[in-house]
Amino acid sequence: MIKFLGLLSKKKKVNPELTASIYVALLQNVIAEGFVEIKDFINNNNNLEENPNLKENAIEWFSNVVFLGNLQNLDVYFEEHQATQLRALILDEIYKDLEVNAQHLAIERFLDYENYFKELMVKHEYPLNAMAHAIFDKYNINDFQGDLFKKKNKPNPVFFNELKNLLSHFNWNWEDYLEKNKLNF
Repeated sequence: MIKFLGLLSKKKKVNPELTASIYVALLQNVIAEGFVEIKDFINNNNNLEENPNLKENAIEWFSNVVFLGNLQNLDVYFEEHQATQLRALILDEIYKDLEVNAQHLAIERFLDYENYFKELMVKHEYPLNAMAHAIFDKYNINDFQGDLFKKKNKPNPVFFNELKNLLSHFNWNWEDYLEKNKLNF
C-alpha cells in the first residue's frame, strides 16, 4: 500500500530538461548509427526494381521522421500540458547548437514537416505506419517499384512491413524510462 502511494518509490526524480537532453542525445545517436541500415535496406531491396541510391545526406529527412514519430508518443505517456512542455524542450534541444536565426528557421521547417506528418497520422493512425509512409513518400520509393505497385502508388507490402520492422528500433521506450525515472514538471 505504501509503495502504491509512491512513498517508497525507487524512481529517480529527473527534471524535464534533463529528460529532453537524454532523449535527443540518444535518439540522435541511434539515428546516426542506424541510418546506414535503413539506407542499405532501401538501396539493396529485392522488392524494388531499381536502386534508389540514397546518399548519406538523406539522413536529415530520416532524422525528422524519427523525431516526428517519437513526438507523437508523448501524448500517450503524459498529460497535455506536460507533453507540450516536453515537446518544446525537445525541439530546443535538437536545434540548440544553431545560431538564433538559424534555430528559428530550422524549428519552423520542422513544424512544416510536422503538419505533413499529422496528415499522415490521420490516414495511417499509428506513428510507425506514418513514419514508413513518410519515408516512402519523401525518398520517392514509388519511382523504384515494379509497375503494379507503381501504378497503385502504394508501397509493396513486403517492403513496407520490413521497413516498419526496422523503424520500430528507432522508437523511444517510454515504458522503460518512466519505470526508472519520475519526471518533476
